[in-house]
Amino acid sequence: MTALLARRGAVPGGPVGAERVRSLTVLAGVVAGLGLIGAVVFGILLWNTTHGAGAHAAADRDDALVSARQIAVNLQTLDYSTVDKGLDTWQASATGPLLDEFTKNKQQYAAQIRKVRTSTTARVVDAALSDFDSTTGKATAIAAVDVSTTQQVNGAPSLPVTKQVRIQLDLVRTPDAGWKADAASVL
Repeated sequence: MTALLARRGAVPGGPVGAERVRSLTVLAGVVAGLGLIGAVVFGILLWNTTHGAGAHAAADRDDALVSARQIAVNLQTLDYSTVDKGLDTWQASATGPLLDEFTKNKQQYAAQIRKVRTSTTARVVDAALSDFDSTTGKATAIAAVDVSTTQQVNGAPSLPVTKQVRIQLDLVRTPDAGWKADAASVL
């Protein structure tokens, strides 16, 4: 029986058995080495994804989008009974030419809203950045906003009328206050 096993190379410690063990050991070493190389490569890629320049750009992009959503709500919400506070919020959301416009026309806007006794509240349905440049600190956002409007008629508020408005916001990152709108237009 041993002679039969020896011919087939299955005798422990035989020349074919030792060669097979050596081959399997080398194969296991190669597989372990490839696994180690794969772990290092994927570790480097993971670190780069979470800490590299792309991660910072993604965080900036997310900040710009969050700001755009809030600015869209701010610019579409105004209550005649607290119009000065609402217009202050408009100014806090703006910079550049848009801020200049709000500052120049604040009293006119307040008088008009008080006269018609209108209140609006806004809710962002969806928003996205159509353009983003982290280096220059500029972005363009488009937002779909549901704006509900009520008006005081004979001392009682009217039923709300909701209209969906699409807004384009040109955003600028300011050094002290994050992202603000320097232009806004209805699409």
